[in-house]
Amino acid sequence: MSAKIVSLINMKGGVGKTTLAIGMAWELAKTKKVLLVDIDPQFNATQWVVKADIYLDWVKNKHTVLSIFQPNGPAGFHHGNQAAAFQKPTPVTSIIHVQHSGSELHVLPSTLELMKLDAAPRGTENRLRVFLERVRSAYDYILIDCPPTASLFSYSAFLASDAYLVPVKPDPLSVLGLPLLDKAMLDYEERSGQELPRLGLVFTQVRQTEAMRTTMDQVRREYPGEVFDGQIIQTTGVAEAVEDNSPLQSFHKTSALLRAPLAKICAEFTDRAEYV
Repeated sequence: MSAKIVSLINMKGGVGKTTLAIGMAWELAKTKKVLLVDIDPQFNATQWVVKADIYLDWVKNKHTVLSIFQPNGPAGFHHGNQAAAFQKPTPVTSIIHVQHSGSELHVLPSTLELMKLDAAPRGTENRLRVFLERVRSAYDYILIDCPPTASLFSYSAFLASDAYLVPVKPDPLSVLGLPLLDKAMLDYEERSGQELPRLGLVFTQVRQTEAMRTTMDQVRREYPGEVFDGQIIQTTGVAEAVEDNSPLQSFHKTSALLRAPLAKICAEFTDRAEYV
């Protein structure tokens, strides 16, 4: 077994990227071994999946993704045990196991302190890839939740991934971010000398308005064959699911509307991922 590593990325914020990442991760985890990697300094995915008390206890003595990028210092440790801070990050000290609704999801957590990593030494962009190569044989899928910026973190995800997936909120302003993403990915390809396949685009936060239908038709024309059939509709209760650390599929306010769409998206995702 060797995991397919897929980044979820869009250079526009507020498009439901983390919502899609978490929904897919829990859906895939019903039958597969899944690692969710949070490299967004806002660490929204981590806060959603990992309960606050568990996370606060974890960062006292163990590692976050910051230690993958910066293994030779205590950054990322908020309390106490400085001796442990200088230990090399390993899968055991870096990956949290979370259980919910009979499924288990593994999480490489992020931290707000990633924001401090702005002047990184040469080679830092390769460290995530090296770490994930060490653990990929233990998983079927590794999903990377990226920040909405062209940054060291997004580039490191590019280098570590087998493919990428684009969440798209189908409103005119959000769709404007797609050419920026195309430009960033082209820059990454030229910098690295390698191409990264795009699995497709997934519509998120969809409302049944004429403006959104028009925008979705436009995106389908501009990216023929790339748009997933499944889509995430806008629904209330997502913020409460986050606060409850619950998957959308099982949370009482979101399960009825999002269980079937997430299953459809993941079925299409696994089909497309077979060919990368």
